[in-house]
Amino acid sequence: MENINEVERKRIAALDKKIERLQEKIVQKHKEYNALTEELQKLLDERYPERNAERVKDVLYDAYQKSDKSLEDVIELIRNTEILDYI
Repeated sequence: MENINEVERKRIAALDKKIERLQEKIVQKHKEYNALTEELQKLLDERYPERNAERVKDVLYDAYQKSDKSLEDVIELIRNTEILDYI
């Protein structure tokens, strides 16, 4: 019975090592993926500058929808950027 426990412990230890190695690989690949997607985004923005303008519009519109500001408030913020110092 003790022999089985030792075998089982070794099996679990081996599995733990494999899991740890795979998790490390995933972290590394995720970092590589993030770097590549960032580079791709920069190249796409350079190639298609109109995409960046559209993305900015989408982000601004989403922020407006989620805020409690009226359209007049937003326009006032755009016209008078000094207000931003107090927000």
